[in-house]
Amino acid sequence: MTKSRKPTRIPNYDYSRDNYYFITVCTHNKQCIFGEPRALSDIGTIAAEELEKISDRYKTVKIDKYVVMPNHIHAIVILDNTISCDRKNLIHVIGLLKSGITRRIHNLIQGVVWQRSFHDHIIRNQQQYEKIWLYIEANPQRWEKDCFYTE
Repeated sequence: MTKSRKPTRIPNYDYSRDNYYFITVCTHNKQCIFGEPRALSDIGTIAAEELEKISDRYKTVKIDKYVVMPNHIHAIVILDNTISCDRKNLIHVIGLLKSGITRRIHNLIQGVVWQRSFHDHIIRNQQQYEKIWLYIEANPQRWEKDCFYTE
């Protein structure tokens, strides 16, 4: 008998909608492959480079703030599909990010890299945006208290 997973997306929500999104992407089994919070490994550096390239590759997508932690990535992703007819949706963008990182690190690490899916939160106002921005900024200093912390 297969255990059913809780749906991770909001039913009937259009994830290509112009918005600010807070996303968290975790490694498979929370493996610490990205290095230390303030000292990224080669794999962590590749992850940061791929995050920074997203805005160059897709005119409608901006990575506003991000942090690469030992076993996960947090980012604020902004979708602005009003500037181009090449609409992107959040699910597609995160899939491209994960596959881009995986493609570049396949010689450095074997096996599954990512946990299935990702967590997202729609940022609804300036107060939420500022709180999340500060959370991302402070995340490396709080690593030992992080819910994703593993030794």
